[in-house]
Amino acid sequence: MHMNEAVLPRRIALIDVWRGVALIAMMTYHGAWDVAYLRLLRFDPGGSPPWRIYAHIIAGSFLFLAGVSLVLATRNGFRAGPYLRRLAVIIAAAALVSIATYFVMPEGWVYFGILHQIALASLIALPFLRLPPLFTAVVAALVIALPQFVRSDVFAAPWFWWVGLAPIAKTSFDYVPVFPWTGVVLAGVAAAKFGVAAGLDIRLQRWQPANRLTRLLAFGGRHSLAVYLIHQPIIYGVLFLAAQLLVPNAAIDGARADCADRCIEQRGDTVGCHAYCRCVFDDLAEAGLTQSLLKGTMSEADNQRLRGMAMTCTAITLPNPAPSSPESVPADGG
Repeated sequence: MHMNEAVLPRRIALIDVWRGVALIAMMTYHGAWDVAYLRLLRFDPGGSPPWRIYAHIIAGSFLFLAGVSLVLATRNGFRAGPYLRRLAVIIAAAALVSIATYFVMPEGWVYFGILHQIALASLIALPFLRLPPLFTAVVAALVIALPQFVRSDVFAAPWFWWVGLAPIAKTSFDYVPVFPWTGVVLAGVAAAKFGVAAGLDIRLQRWQPANRLTRLLAFGGRHSLAVYLIHQPIIYGVLFLAAQLLVPNAAIDGARADCADRCIEQRGDTVGCHAYCRCVFDDLAEAGLTQSLLKGTMSEADNQRLRGMAMTCTAITLPNPAPSSPESVPADGG
């Protein structure tokens, strides 16, 4: 080792900047999702191919960097204390996200999101730190490719949701299962090991942020978990206040809550009923019938349309037959 290498900073600032850029991208996606969820604009980021690709690139960036960071943190030897402390923080944060979304957004609660994936992949990746990077790269490719060829109803059971090999995934607002996403973490491990072997880490350590923007991005990257946990409540809170000012949501939310309560009482399917009522009220809004429903001024023709919406939404979200009348689930149509 050269003498000047001994005083180089342990962190690679460029990695922090990359993570900071990924954070900005994540904020834009979550902001768009919140706008759609609060119906400030009618579009569906989760159902739009370009938006889904954007979301996958963002998730892939974080997971790839998680693999890279694991190698960089252990290149001078594995230290169990810091590793376990970091793992415990990530597990606690993942649990917090699951609990919060289960109560706030039960129709799509996060049972295995990106934090869950990072925690589990951090364990799975440990043996690969001692294996040849080419072998790790091959395993990464296999893990990424496997869901394209292997699907089974066995993995549809709730205790296997985290695997990612069910024919149809259970609805979640953030779903990052083992297959294929652990492969992205392993790809980061392989890439970092190749880079360290070539001395790339030493060369990259020489670069430091030279302006306010890159310093800010690097700061965010160094504190990415904290930023991840606080950014969504802040963005959602601001947009929620905007929705209260711009959109008459209170009555709609109350009617939709009543719809869900009646549906759950009849069917006992909390998640399905919330999804069903969201579907019905979205269709009502698109048809321009929401205010008529709330005011009880629906005509017979309008009620007939509502029955059709109920049947369509039931077919999408609920396993049992739809109620015969709109009054029994969405609301009194008058």
